[in-house]
Amino acid sequence: MAKMATKTLLKHVRTVPVPVQTTVTDEEYFQEAGVVSMGFNFKAQFLGLEIGTTELVELTIHELTESSLDAPILAELGDKAELTVFQFKTFLAANRKSQEWFVLYLKGKDGNLWAVCASWSADSDGWNVYASSVDVPDRWDAVDRVVSRN
Repeated sequence: MAKMATKTLLKHVRTVPVPVQTTVTDEEYFQEAGVVSMGFNFKAQFLGLEIGTTELVELTIHELTESSLDAPILAELGDKAELTVFQFKTFLAANRKSQEWFVLYLKGKDGNLWAVCASWSADSDGWNVYASSVDVPDRWDAVDRVVSRN
């Protein structure tokens, strides 16, 4: 039986280490990382969220090699897809002024996984973040950056 070649959507770009913390999120929590604008879903799912202790991990930044919906990206990342809110905040703080468009997967207050987008606005000198449910397919463009655990 012939073996099928596995097509990959993601190309490794770099890794970023992330430390440990315990807290509850509020707007100031995200402002510390440079967030200046939050979408409605992001506020509903990630403000007032209790964050437990998070282990030190390295994050991997992948470049999408072609446009894709969330489901194929999540399938390729497997159990490395989900990040904690603390890892997300630390990542944003470390990547201020990046011209890249980032997609990260976080569990919201509702217990479901959300695709969170972050883009730096030169006009407001900060991150714009919004969240969309992975149950409502979003299409991400080739060259967008997807962040996962290493």
